[in-house]
Order: sequence, then structure tokens, then C-alpha cells
Amino acid sequence: MTDLGNDPVIRRRPVRSLRCRNGLIRFAKDRTSQNGEDGIIERLFELLPSTSDTSWCVDVGAWDGVHLSNTHSLLVGTQKRIWKGVLIEADVHKYEELFALHRPLGNVCVREEVSGLENSPRSLSNLLQSASKNGIDIPRQLEFLCIDIDGSDYWVWHDLLKEGRYRAKVVCIEFNPTMPDDLVFIPCRSDKLRQGASLSALVELASRFDYVLVETTLYNAFFVQTQLYNAYLKEEVPDTSIEALHDLTMGTSLYQLYDGTLKLWGCKKLLWHRIPLDEKKLQMVATGQRSFPFEPNVHTETFDFSSVVDLAPFVVKEDIADDRHQARIRCAALLIDQLKKDGFCYVRGLGLSQKICEDALVQTNALLQEASEDVRRSCLTKDRARRGYSPMNIENFASLVGENGPNDLVKKYRIGPLDPKHSGPLLQPNIWPPEDQWQNAASFRQTMETFYSEMCSAGAVVVDAICEGLMSEVPGLKSALNPLLSSSDETESNKTSILTLLSYQVTSRHKKARKKQMAPLVAAHTDVGVITILLFDSGDCATLQRSDGSGGWVDVKLPKSIPDDPVFVVNMADCLSDLTGGHVPSTLHRVVASDGTQPRNCCALFVGLEADTKLQVDGESMTYEEWRRDRIQKAQNVLQMKAKE
Repeated sequence: MTDLGNDPVIRRRPVRSLRCRNGLIRFAKDRTSQNGEDGIIERLFELLPSTSDTSWCVDVGAWDGVHLSNTHSLLVGTQKRIWKGVLIEADVHKYEELFALHRPLGNVCVREEVSGLENSPRSLSNLLQSASKNGIDIPRQLEFLCIDIDGSDYWVWHDLLKEGRYRAKVVCIEFNPTMPDDLVFIPCRSDKLRQGASLSALVELASRFDYVLVETTLYNAFFVQTQLYNAYLKEEVPDTSIEALHDLTMGTSLYQLYDGTLKLWGCKKLLWHRIPLDEKKLQMVATGQRSFPFEPNVHTETFDFSSVVDLAPFVVKEDIADDRHQARIRCAALLIDQLKKDGFCYVRGLGLSQKICEDALVQTNALLQEASEDVRRSCLTKDRARRGYSPMNIENFASLVGENGPNDLVKKYRIGPLDPKHSGPLLQPNIWPPEDQWQNAASFRQTMETFYSEMCSAGAVVVDAICEGLMSEVPGLKSALNPLLSSSDETESNKTSILTLLSYQVTSRHKKARKKQMAPLVAAHTDVGVITILLFDSGDCATLQRSDGSGGWVDVKLPKSIPDDPVFVVNMADCLSDLTGGHVPSTLHRVVASDGTQPRNCCALFVGLEADTKLQVDGESMTYEEWRRDRIQKAQNVLQMKAKE
């Protein structure tokens, strides 16, 4: 036996069955039936006496009279009794075959959909009465009734029993085999809604009208009038309990783990649709958010919150002016001290609630991990770098620094300005998942629109703090940085900012990473834009790393969960670095595979400016859009030169 512990152990322990195998089931055999019904019916009528020269049966849902038929052997085969039947079928084409087979034999064929609605003119009793009026003498005491219409079976029999005009000695009726024996499920009255009743519901109904269960097959239950059972079948079927006459073999069990994970056991497919049940789509709590709510707090937080710069002085307006001004100066100075090292810092106090941050990450996981690929691909656009869905292994961030690296193993979804006042390459319409393809679409959009707006406001706060700190330290940068300030008349803040949702999962690169043959999930690069603000969940299969400036890499530590005052990672991007003349470097970073198995999700706001914002870079005047094109073209030129070499 192999060592256990790395993966959950899931297997089924054999349980003692109470199913009686020496009753009617031992006579099961098929001529045209599906699961031994022909043999059981034959045995029942060997035991039950005949009270007339001609025995009548009624088959509701007769199909073509042959395929999986429970009455063909009575009406067409050689029997000791003389049988006549009423065969009812709604399907036009199958009825033609049914009529061609049974009309020459003198059987009654009815093309009609039997209704389970209350007081319907198409009730079974009304249809039998109509057939009798046409010169056919259908007795009220039927020998055999078979109901198999995949839906209203319960109500069709219920109404026949309640009306009381017709009564069968033996009834064969279909039940839903996926339902456990202790479940009483009675579907609502509807001729369109097809769900099926549980076996227990049919047993309760039968008992109310003096019928007793005598046998079951996979899909069908057999009932006999109680008086006849006591007189002729009690020795053959001494125990009529469900436990003695049925084993659940098609059931699906759902159970819960302490952390909120839902697991399936048993039949893991939609039985009649042949569609596998996907456990991922059943989950109510996103993977990264699952935990036991009453877990003892024995794990110490390893994240150093003292390294986080609190930007609340740039958000809160109620402070006394002088105190707030001094707080902003101290705050901005701390921020610049961190950014000057490697263009990287942690911030909080941006005004976003814990709830909106958690909701945004849950919705990110819902779209990029739990939704079907068809839903995601409904959001594909020609320009994936600016809007909509970008599948795994399509983009290559290494190209942003002129390198030939592996394609990114991360799913991405991008959201831009919600209501742009202008048009242009950076101002395209957002592509939202369609509500008719994804039931979570409306909730996703509402959450992300709110989160995008709040993140843009947070982006303005961070940019203001950085600019104030830089202008205080290097006064000569004031003219270069002034267009970035949220109070500037030069631009409307964040009007081209892109919110990118990213989702990582375990891939083949994780195996290589464990063998130290590491290829990053996202190659080393710097960001194009002003700054990037990132929010991560607690997933553990991917790790953000920043360059240490000397060829090595440092893991970016993150809190184990979203704190009350959420912590964000800020990366300095190329535009702001260029505007400072390199005084603050842009952050070289990458994402690598880690040993964990839980997907990791991230929401990243790439802060941008209005396309026509005028900038001064190295003494040259240009617009923000011109700077972007020049920055990307430089990287492409490097790639082309390397290709020629």
C-alpha cells in the first residue's frame, strides 16, 4: 500500500444490502422489455387468477409497441390468456408504427398525450371512456396497467386512482432511479416539466389506494392490489418494504468538506443527457476562499505589515489642514524611500473595503477558473491586450523588454473605462460575458464595474502620493510630473486605465519547476503605463517575484487573507520612471510556479493617462499615446535585432 496523505482517499466500502433476491426478481427476463419486466409480468399472471375470458391491459407511453415494451409479450406473444390492449402514444411517427402493428390484432390505439393536469379532458380515465364509446368494451377492472411517459406518471396514476372508474390488478410504473429510497419526491403538476417521482412517493400513493409494492427493476415498480397480494402473492413476496425490493444503483450523493468543498459520489453524470457532472461548477465557495470558519488561530501571520505605507492621509479629508499636510509629507517620503530601491512597495488606506476586494477576487475565480471555456471565449476580441478574454499561452510579456521568452501561462480578462467620452486605440467598448450563456454574468459585471471605479480612484491616490513625494525630493521634476496629478487640468485621471483579471492554475511548468527546470508562468518584464496596483487572493500555485537588481529574484510576500484594510502591491511602470529620468526605476518582475495546488487569482490595475495628455520625456514633448507607441516599438526593434543575429 502506498503512503497516504498527499491526496484525499475516496473509495466505497461495501455495505450490507437488504435486497431480497428470491422473490419475483428471480424470474426476470426480457423479450422486448428493458430490465427483466417481461419475466416478472409473466410470473405475476401465473400466480394471479383470471376472472374473464379476455384480459385487458393499458399501455400509456407505448412508443412503437416493440422497443422496450412491457406489453408486447402479452399482446403479440403466445400466452395462455387472451389479451387485448389499449395502447396510447403521443409521438406522431411512433404512433404510425404502433397502429400498423396492433390495429390488425384488434387492439385499440390512441394517439394522444395523456395529461397529468387536474380535471384535464386528456386524463387517462377520460381517454379510456372515449375509447369505450367508440364501440370498444373496455372493462373497468383491468388486468395490467403500464405507465411510462417520462414525466407525469405519478399524477396520471393518482388521478386514475382518485377517479375510481378504472382499476388495474397489476400496475407497472416508472420512477426516477437516481432518487434515494428515503426521499419522497412528488413532482409538481405539469405536462411540460419532466422530472419523475421517487419510488417512495409512488409507494405512499399506492398504499392510500390499497396497492402494495411487490417488485422493482432499474426503472419500474410493480404494484398489486392489496387484496390480491394477501390471497396469492404473500408467500412469493413475504417482505414488501422498499429496502427488501430495491437497491439504489443510480444515485448521486453530494457531501460537504469542512472547508466548504462539495464532493460527488455515485452516478456522476446527467443520466438522460449523458453529460458529466462537473464538481468545479457545483462549488459555492471559490477555491481560494475555502477554509474552516472555526479553525483555531494557530497560524501566525508571516507578512510584515510594518512595511506597508498607509496612504489614508491622501484619502481622508476630515483632518485639520496642517496635520493632514504633515501626514501627507511623511507618507509620501516613506513611499519614495521604498520605490527608489526597486520600483516596488506595499500600500493600504486606499478607501476600498475588504468586501469589494474579496468579491472581485471571487468573481475573477468564477470567470477564469469555474466558468466554461465557451463562456470565456464569448469575450474574445481582436485586440485582447486591451479588452476581453485572453486564453492561456497566447500572450508573451517577455516581448515588453525585448526578450524571447515562453508564452504566458495565465488566463486574462481586461476591463477598461466604463463610459469613455472619446474613442481611440485605448478607449474601446468592454466585452462582458453574455447573461444567456452564464448565470453569473450580471453579478460579475456589477461587481467588476464597482471595483474598476474604486480601483481607478485608488490609482489616482497612489499617483498623487508618488508625485508629491518625488516633487518634494526633486523639485525639478514638478513640470514633468504635474500632468499626472489628479488635480491637473491637463488630464482626466485614469481614463485609459485597464483592470486585468489574472488567474493561474497548476500546469506542466509546475512539474518542471519542481525539478528546478523552471520556466516562469509569466516571463520577466516591466509594465507599460504609469503604475500597476495589484491585489492577490490566497491561492498558492503561483508566486510574484521582483528583481533584486543583481540577477536574483525575491518572492513578493503577501498577507494570508484580505485584511480589513486591504494591502496592495504597487509596481512602478515605465512611463512614470521615464518622466523622473530614472530617478525611480520601473519594477522588473515575473510570476513563477510554486509548490501549491490552489489556483491563484489577481486583479491588476494598469494605470494610464488620457491618450492626448502632453508629457515631457528627456526634454522631448509628446502625448501619452505617442510615448506608448515609442516604448513598444523600442522593444520590437530589440527583438528584430536579436532575430537577425
